[in-house]
Amino acid sequence: MTYRVHGLLLASDLPLPELETEPEAPGLRPPDVRIGLAVAPLPPPGRQIMSWALAGGEEWLSCAAADGGYLLRFPGLAEVFVDAAGTRILARAEPGTAGGTLRHLLLDQVLPLVLNLLGRDALHATAVLIPGGVCAFTGPAGAGKSTLAASFLEAGHPVVSDDCLALTAEAGRILAWPAYPGVRLWEDTVATLGVTGGRHGAVAHYTSKRRLTPDGRGPKFPSGPQPLARVYALVHPEGAAAATGTAPPRPERLQGREAVMELVKNTFRLDIGDGAMLARQLHFLTGVAERVPVARLRLPCSFAALPAVREAILADLAQG
Repeated sequence: MTYRVHGLLLASDLPLPELETEPEAPGLRPPDVRIGLAVAPLPPPGRQIMSWALAGGEEWLSCAAADGGYLLRFPGLAEVFVDAAGTRILARAEPGTAGGTLRHLLLDQVLPLVLNLLGRDALHATAVLIPGGVCAFTGPAGAGKSTLAASFLEAGHPVVSDDCLALTAEAGRILAWPAYPGVRLWEDTVATLGVTGGRHGAVAHYTSKRRLTPDGRGPKFPSGPQPLARVYALVHPEGAAAATGTAPPRPERLQGREAVMELVKNTFRLDIGDGAMLARQLHFLTGVAERVPVARLRLPCSFAALPAVREAILADLAQG
């Protein structure tokens, strides 16, 4: 099957029900990326490039050079080979890894890194579409990116991406490309928000997070790119305000180098030793900061404050 995600055409031997399908016909654009299930041993790892750890210190993902590309390892879950051009992905699940878990690893962990290999850049951000364009929310795990996006979804604004927002520059504008419908939320968040108008399913067998997928009765998921209107870097207030604050937050505009550095720390990189990639990425993100306002937004630690947060964001956008 062929699918559309992040502005790419993706051909996959593995069914990906999370994505919108794309018709295949002679003469149409060929797929940008192909995903297959490995039937032979994957190339052995060579030089270690990167590793990512969970909050408790356990290794979550490692990346090593391999013959013709890169080998990504999710210990106990799966191994994935990505060729050097980013156009071919081969996955091998470990025994006991559910199909939904493998799809999650490919869509939400591997593809963001592959975008980087393809010469495209993406923010580690959750984003919603509102009048005037796309609003992207960056921030560390637990900052409230998906929760805030779910609040916008309940208010009638579609979620464009959850955790990975692909960007391109065109005619002086920065365009944000839709990923796929849905947002990943913790079970208590789903219950507290009373999220409706969608289907709830497991994200992966190792987490209690749920994937909320709109059922078509709510806001329409965009089929093409939309202008990026704002980037909000979410941070939690400190001290007593964190427990009791419900006052509307006031976005604090970031300027110059501070705005660029905020974007730089929220990007995806597969091979940090690739100097040409790092230079290209910095140049692109500098252009993003010059064209799109970047602001810091301190979120009250209260679900009750979410409507006020939405209104503060909409008011900020209304000021241009």
